[in-house]
Amino acid sequence: MEMIRASLPRREPLPAALCVLLAFFALCGCNGDLKRARESYRVGDYPRALRLYQAELDRHPASPEARFGYAVVLQEISLEKKARGQDDETDWSAVVEAYEVCARLGDSANIAGNYAISLFHLANKLYLMGKFAPALEHLETARRMDPKNKYVLNLAGIVQYSLGKYQEAQETFEYLIAEDPGFVSAYLNLGNVLWESGSEDAALVTWKQALAVSPDNKAVINRIEIALKKIAGS
Repeated sequence: MEMIRASLPRREPLPAALCVLLAFFALCGCNGDLKRARESYRVGDYPRALRLYQAELDRHPASPEARFGYAVVLQEISLEKKARGQDDETDWSAVVEAYEVCARLGDSANIAGNYAISLFHLANKLYLMGKFAPALEHLETARRMDPKNKYVLNLAGIVQYSLGKYQEAQETFEYLIAEDPGFVSAYLNLGNVLWESGSEDAALVTWKQALAVSPDNKAVINRIEIALKKIAGS
């Protein structure tokens, strides 16, 4: 059965990123380019902000605040492209690489949420291209950065399922449901894994649990109807 993917995260992580940027500047101070970069980011002038962060990095390549600001702006630009349906693997690879540099500078805690989301978007692009193994590698890194991110967990389970790793997928979806009992896609996908593993009764129970969470959910109802017809015809 086809797996159900959750709706992609929208612009959740970046308001937090702005707070971290402000904290960076409050603690470290800023020169002219950094100040202008921060102001450009704040008003949504991302191309200018990117140029200013790049100028600062040309002078100070190991500047944590400039590295983080550069990564956040790249992420904003990629999200804008995504909203227009114009983002691709190379966009998210660049964002991931920018956060990787931040992590090497020892700032993993502050960048964890944004880094995980950028890895998720890159993994999603790879998954859609059928590149399941590299997608899973990125998702495993994302899970280490942000272990409870529901989008990362859901996609990780889907990719594990796509690779035939049913037991791992089952454990991932069960963990996701334990963390977020209202996340309907996790029930649907767990049911699919159980069904493909031959546990038809357990799959039906799982889909009925999804129906309890979302009683009018057409995808859930359709899953149950299809399963019952297959059982009746077997």
